[in-house]
Amino acid sequence: MTDLVEDAAIPEAMPPAMPWTPPAGPVALSGAKIAEIKALAEKSDQLVEASLSANTRLAYGKAWRAWSEWCLGFGLDPTGEDAATAADARWLVMHLTALSEKRSLNTILLRRAAVVAIRKRLKRPLALDDAEFEAFLNGLRRTKGARPVRKAALLEPNLRAASLVLTPEAHPDLVGAAPVGGGGEGCRALRDMALLLIGFAGGFRRSELAAFDLRDASFSAEGVVLFVGRSKADQERHGAEIGIQAVPGSALCTVTTLRRWLEARGETPGALFCRLDRGGNLMGGADGRLLPIDPATIARVVKRVVTRTGIGAEEFSAHSLRAGMMTAADLLGVPLETAMDHGRWKSYSAARIYRRHSSLWTGNFTARLLASE
Repeated sequence: MTDLVEDAAIPEAMPPAMPWTPPAGPVALSGAKIAEIKALAEKSDQLVEASLSANTRLAYGKAWRAWSEWCLGFGLDPTGEDAATAADARWLVMHLTALSEKRSLNTILLRRAAVVAIRKRLKRPLALDDAEFEAFLNGLRRTKGARPVRKAALLEPNLRAASLVLTPEAHPDLVGAAPVGGGGEGCRALRDMALLLIGFAGGFRRSELAAFDLRDASFSAEGVVLFVGRSKADQERHGAEIGIQAVPGSALCTVTTLRRWLEARGETPGALFCRLDRGGNLMGGADGRLLPIDPATIARVVKRVVTRTGIGAEEFSAHSLRAGMMTAADLLGVPLETAMDHGRWKSYSAARIYRRHSSLWTGNFTARLLASE
């Protein structure tokens, strides 16, 4: 049983593609070759450099599977092993062009990088001319635009609204003592509220939230300490400890909310934020450990909760929690370096992007330009 679902056309304005010559006719691939290509696609993430993050390997694997399926539709070999049926660089550009109607520029760049990287690992690199490909990208930028799509920051007012719709008192199954082992929407409400507050206060990525184990959380007189075993910016797994202070008496006290969730969750080993079935019951694996929530479910949790508070969910995602922490810190005048250290950013330029317009008004002089005497 799965967690509650909380959740190659060509564009009209075609960017200039690189020159290509279509095949004279359909090429027949043997059944054995097709099976080999499909098997390779299934394990494509294993062909990516081990130094890349787990998320990047998964994204590259997805890109290669899409490329393989597309090539097979034309009777082509995506691996380039057989010269007679090999999909070359011209076909890759056509594949990316076909994707350009519904995919962002960043996704197209990632897909290109994935195919190029895996073909290189297979020792059959694509002869992709950088100058011609850059001309293709420039045309794509003109037709699609290069402005990045960023999700809105989830801030303190949003969290207060969430606390009202996720209050366990609103659920009869949690009135009184929280039942160990969970069950019902009240248990889901406890988990989701703890997830939102931890994600916001710690500036955590959704992959980090999903990876937390029960033993990664420890309490002290000041609050709670969460150990991040590995993150996007820490591929060598040095780890980091992130402290979140208690705010006694506040409806948004992360420590109090986390304790309430742990009372319902119990002491079963496994994920801190575990998977729940449709009835709100904790889900365990064959080894008896609680299964981790899927990172994609965290995004659905954010969207579902935001929708229940009366706000459109289109602009929000799991990344809204991380952006919210940086934006709120900036509004409070927290030095950028301090917020970067807390959120484990390595790049100043990347960290500034997360401030979601909070600094647009600090020192802004435009009102004085038009103010009357």
